[in-house]
Amino acid sequence: KSIPINVLNPIKGTPVENNEILSNEETCRLIAIFRFINPDAFIRMAGGRALLGDNGRKAFQSGANAGILGNMLTTVGVEIEEDLKLLDDLGYEITYSID
Repeated sequence: KSIPINVLNPIKGTPVENNEILSNEETCRLIAIFRFINPDAFIRMAGGRALLGDNGRKAFQSGANAGILGNMLTTVGVEIEEDLKLLDDLGYEITYSID
């Protein structure tokens, strides 16, 4: 069971271009709620993680335990080397699947 968490990236020219971005604290609160309700799921950080200011460090500490690495469909993501260092610093064992 995998639940993707996307952080809104309001791109100019789209219907949501003027929407506010959730704060890192609000995003982490949502992740903690998803973790509480779905204790056995992979809570997967996806699009918009780079907007959090810490590349998702607090999100992973709040209960996220999976992520999409690299660039997204329409936006630039976090550099893979940065992600690998972050996850190593947090003590995560890195596994992956290609579907």
